[in-house]
Amino acid sequence: MNKRRREQEGIIHVYFRANGRYTVFYDEEDNLELLRRIDKFAKKFDSKIMEFALMGNHAHFLVNTRCVTELMRETLKSYSRWYNKKYKNSNKVFKTPFSSTCKREDSWILESSAYILLNPVKAGMSRRVEEYKWNSAAFHFRDERKYISIGYRQYLKLCEAIEIDTELIDKYFKNYHEFIEYVNFNPVVKSSVITSDSKWESITIENLMFVVRKLLNGRILNSLNTEEIKELISAIYAHTGCKMLQIASILHVDYKFVKQCLRNKNSEAPQPE
Repeated sequence: MNKRRREQEGIIHVYFRANGRYTVFYDEEDNLELLRRIDKFAKKFDSKIMEFALMGNHAHFLVNTRCVTELMRETLKSYSRWYNKKYKNSNKVFKTPFSSTCKREDSWILESSAYILLNPVKAGMSRRVEEYKWNSAAFHFRDERKYISIGYRQYLKLCEAIEIDTELIDKYFKNYHEFIEYVNFNPVVKSSVITSDSKWESITIENLMFVVRKLLNGRILNSLNTEEIKELISAIYAHTGCKMLQIASILHVDYKFVKQCLRNKNSEAPQPE
């Protein structure tokens, strides 16, 4: 069976996930660097970024481009090189190929915008779209607002990393409030957003990584042997009480390995007399 050819030109929803569904975006630098890289190649290929949401182990972008494959190939290749150098990693960072869907009508574009912005809310990572630090909601109607929910400092960091073209989407709404209400309370979009990540996130990635770095005490995760990984798993669980799936995702190990490790640790604990 022949594979369907990827549409290269138009307004396209692009989606890609980390290899093995493991966490990739550990900290602020990891998130901002991806935004810088896609912004750089969007300019190179005369493309525009219209929306984004970074989700820890996957990301969504709405792009207006004539060459989506070149844009994403260069972005992901460049980011993977940077990421592997930072974390002294030699494994594949992202699952390939990326997914993409062309949006031919304005109504589809609006729904795709809402879908992307709603993903962190449906995953339990934010209460409302405008409160999530790593999406593009703050760019809409930016010249008309004095208050920004994510804070002005975070907003400036995003603006320095990436340019977002909101003109096409914003023209359908009177103001920022109307746009945000459309996104937050859109029943069609809400019913279609994938919610799998919400089942296991019990602590934010930033807070969990703060604990992990303290436990590592300057050591590099990839340098740990199996016994040291087991000790780290037990320590993370003891300090945070987070879900085993989240530990597996953060450490890039199999869920069954984490489960067995904690089960063995519990069996070794002294029993009360």
